[in-house]
Amino acid sequence: MQSCHKSLLGSGTSRGDFAKKIVDLEIKERSLKRFGEELQTKTPKRLKEDKDDEAKDDEPTKNKKKETVTGTETPINPVPVAMKTPSVATYKIIKQGEKGVYQIVREDGTDIVYINFGAMMKSISRDDLTELYRIVMNRYGMDGPEDKLEKGFWKCLRIMFEEPLSTDFIWSEIGQQKIISWRYYDTCRVHCLNLESMDVYMLSDRKYPLSAEVCQTMLKMKLLDGKMNEDCYRLLKMMEKQAGIRK
Repeated sequence: MQSCHKSLLGSGTSRGDFAKKIVDLEIKERSLKRFGEELQTKTPKRLKEDKDDEAKDDEPTKNKKKETVTGTETPINPVPVAMKTPSVATYKIIKQGEKGVYQIVREDGTDIVYINFGAMMKSISRDDLTELYRIVMNRYGMDGPEDKLEKGFWKCLRIMFEEPLSTDFIWSEIGQQKIISWRYYDTCRVHCLNLESMDVYMLSDRKYPLSAEVCQTMLKMKLLDGKMNEDCYRLLKMMEKQAGIRK
């Protein structure tokens, strides 16, 4: 110890300076010891939290940008996914004097009212039309309803979807009446013959027992609202074939 004191004292060092150095060394030793004890008593959880905090501070800006752009977590402004329109749940014919309006109710509770059958054809889809036919037939069957307005609705759908043999009552009448107009509805892919006393709605991709004379008259008329899409083009070709027109 005495030799150690001598080395610390050195040449030209007073005893007062030597004593001060001894005190400084003891203070440093106690500080180091206390720091070591704090490290040993710090829990792994606390060490992990400290490490995570440091990692967040040092996290590159590009990583933070990636979270909002790629949407790996919850995006700030999520874009809603397009959803299919809910299917038809039911319908109701609301009487207004001798006529009626059609109320179509969807599965989500929303509804829309059409002033007549033709107005409904302008916006309804083929899938919705098919579902309406199923609902009507489940409700009334082959006998049909007694109510006049309901029976007219039931008849229109039967003509469109059933085999022609089950709807013979209509085809013989078409040739005996004057055709006022011929109209096409692209949303549901339906065409309609407007006659003097009735309207006949038909699916554009189904062949019906129309006479060659009726088909020729139809082709001479302008197909109203007939947008020349692929379905409309096939309809015209089918009418030409039924009319006996070869090109």
